[in-house]
Amino acid sequence: MTRIEDLGPEVWNRFFDFLFVDESELTREQVQDELKQLRVDLREPEQKLRRLLKRTRESREARLKLEAARKTREPLLAGLLDIHVPSAPDIRTKLMSIIKDRLKGPEQAVYARKLETASSDEDLKSLLEDISRLDAFSEESDDAKP
Repeated sequence: MTRIEDLGPEVWNRFFDFLFVDESELTREQVQDELKQLRVDLREPEQKLRRLLKRTRESREARLKLEAARKTREPLLAGLLDIHVPSAPDIRTKLMSIIKDRLKGPEQAVYARKLETASSDEDLKSLLEDISRLDAFSEESDDAKP
């Protein structure tokens, strides 16, 4: 008598072909009917798969947006860091005219208050740099709009 361990793969393949139907020849409806008969519910795995695909798509889109942001960030920062602040004795007057002309609403009030409390030339230069950078940033974001 032959032991099970001594049987080769050909014998096992023929045995399983005899026991089981070849799934490659089944139609979609036949597969669904068999799953229903076996009471196999595939709704939850299908939903998990859809969520995974959605997260993958969102992740890919986020990566592309991040790459685009990095590409636009470098020129913007280069422009901001390239701003030169003039040194003049009447810097407070220049700042007040810039605040009145270029800024509106809450921004104008905030910078006017900062100008009132600025006591040293360094404070005034810092305020002028902030306004210049804000102005440059506003121009950049206006250019980016379609």
